[in-house]
Amino acid sequence: MGTIDKEIRELREKTGRTRYQFLRAELQTCFTALEMGRYELSVGNATVAEREVAAVEKGIRAIQRFLPEVSAEQRREVETKLAELNEILDPLKGELSEQSR
Repeated sequence: MGTIDKEIRELREKTGRTRYQFLRAELQTCFTALEMGRYELSVGNATVAEREVAAVEKGIRAIQRFLPEVSAEQRREVETKLAELNEILDPLKGELSEQSR
């Protein structure tokens, strides 16, 4: 029974590490999409910028879905990055909204 418990514990730890790596990768993808969206808007390509914003919003939803399943320390780190992401996303959405009027 001890061996099975150890294997289960190791699998849970591995799953936790993998989940955290996924969240970090998803955050990086969102930041990259935001950069692309800002660039596309700066060259007048609002349609592509809107798609990038939609991709970021989808990424944020995925992050929020898995966020409760990581450790408190990891959660704080990811939440800080999410706040940074939203600080960039909100003005971009505002610019897109103004252009669509």
